[in-house]
Amino acid sequence: RLDELRRVFAALSSRGELILRGGGSINDVDEDENNDAGGKKSGKDVKSKWSAYLRRKHAEFLSQLSEAVAAGRKSALRTYCGVVASSPRLENGIAMVDEQLLKGLLEALIITSSGSGDNASGGTTAGTGAGAGAGMDEQMLHLLDGEFLRPHPDARYFALLAVRQIAGEIYEKNSKGGADTNTHTKEADDDDAGGVRAENLLRILLRIDVADATDGSLADGEAFLIAPPPAREMESAASNDSDDEDDDDDDDDEDDDDGEDNDDSDEASDSDDAGDDGVGRKKRKRNNGDGGGSSSSSNKKARRSTANRPTWQRAARHRRALQEAWLAVLKIPVLPNRALKRALQHLPTAVLPVVPAPLRFADVCTRSYEVGGVTSLLALHSLFVLMMDHGLEYPKFYASLYGLVAPRNFYARHRTRFFRLLTSCLARSDMLPAYVVAAFCKRLCRCALSAPPSGALFVLALVSNLLRRHGECACLVHRKGGGGKGSDMEDGFDPTASDPAGARALESSLWELAALERHFHPAVATLARSVGTETETTPMHDMDKFLLHTYKSLFEMERKRNGATMARKAVPVTFAKPSSLFVADDVFAGILSVPSPTCMEEGR
Repeated sequence: RLDELRRVFAALSSRGELILRGGGSINDVDEDENNDAGGKKSGKDVKSKWSAYLRRKHAEFLSQLSEAVAAGRKSALRTYCGVVASSPRLENGIAMVDEQLLKGLLEALIITSSGSGDNASGGTTAGTGAGAGAGMDEQMLHLLDGEFLRPHPDARYFALLAVRQIAGEIYEKNSKGGADTNTHTKEADDDDAGGVRAENLLRILLRIDVADATDGSLADGEAFLIAPPPAREMESAASNDSDDEDDDDDDDDEDDDDGEDNDDSDEASDSDDAGDDGVGRKKRKRNNGDGGGSSSSSNKKARRSTANRPTWQRAARHRRALQEAWLAVLKIPVLPNRALKRALQHLPTAVLPVVPAPLRFADVCTRSYEVGGVTSLLALHSLFVLMMDHGLEYPKFYASLYGLVAPRNFYARHRTRFFRLLTSCLARSDMLPAYVVAAFCKRLCRCALSAPPSGALFVLALVSNLLRRHGECACLVHRKGGGGKGSDMEDGFDPTASDPAGARALESSLWELAALERHFHPAVATLARSVGTETETTPMHDMDKFLLHTYKSLFEMERKRNGATMARKAVPVTFAKPSSLFVADDVFAGILSVPSPTCMEEGR
């Protein structure tokens, strides 16, 4: 029934009888009627009354559709997507996706209960779904992504704008209630409506990928949900504009940014935006001065064709919208800690390399590091990317990384990510001070004493590489003593220090290697004996291989090694023929004896 109503309203909209205003909400319809009645007495006009009636019924239809989507009905979600596709918004004569309709769809979707669906006995309405405390149904999210967002670039762009709007509303609602806006909550109650909506909104945002959005791919109008105007019409509309005006408009255009966007980082974002939409101004001047007439004219044509496109056909605008949506969602104070972890896993690989101003995420990563635990580990990865690739100055980075080197992180779920980050930070540069390298080596070896065999192997390989790369730390393995019983030297290392500078690791020695030589696992003991005895021709350890070690892989490796040894050489069981099941000094000696072959034959 709802899909039939969609077809009826779509036909009315195509004939011009249904003109949506303000996204089709009931309040906006009432305001339009009051304005028409008090202004030009257009309320008495038959067409105005008919149009107002259709808008009111369309708003009721959207309300019922939202309730069905909130109840987890996949058919209702498909119908709502059809409404968005068949009800474009006109702006300056250009048809585009109605952002308010898309916002209503996402608002109904983020309060969907995972226990409901098309076959559920009881549906959840839009007003009560938030109290269910359940996450959004993964099938609904997969349907939205596979059939609506992924195939259509304009749907992704306006969905990002809608996500930003919804996140801003959740932020305002929770900040007025006295929530702390400077730090994320460590443990959020699942029954909290704002936390559930924020987490579901983040799950939608994780599905939106603009990494493959380029000006060339966005030029194809067939992939859009609502076909953009032909390029020749856009060029004729802007034919009177000069190239400089096109570039300035392209650089200064902004998509409803809030007060926080007017800072130095936003200026950097504008410059990145200009560089993405065309060739940079400095490059253009240099090309014009070199006398390359053909290349200059072709660049001008390319810039003009890009500048004449609508905003949702520009790759730079997609990246800007992605950035603003992520910042708005991460700013929500009631975002659960589990959702924050998922976001921090996604940031270094899929967001920071794409957005125009990655440094704007520095505050989010810094606040997340203060949460502690695995969240700090994930936040530190993003900070490392910002430092190495985008020039972020974070003086406390190595002190923060040093604080994460603890035995508990060797058993954490994300220990592989932590090991990879540790390897990149310590082995990537030869300019680290000796006291920093020595402190990390000492603390890592101390943790290896209580770490699993896979973690101990990683530590030994990393320490071996660091000692050979930084020759000034060789005293750690050549110094005698190290805190053992009867030693002439005390261990000067301070294991409670939170900073490598205060650990005094250079005054100590790696006596932990002697303990690891007696490790129960033969691979750990063998590798521990080799640390400090390498020569100049000994190759560095490939750390990628040590990152993949687990209990299962070590067991399989040992089993294959022992199996190959036994195949080459038969293992003897005993060298003397036993006369009894027990030894001579045992209490039960003589009770049970091994029968001789003669006795066995007589027994037959």
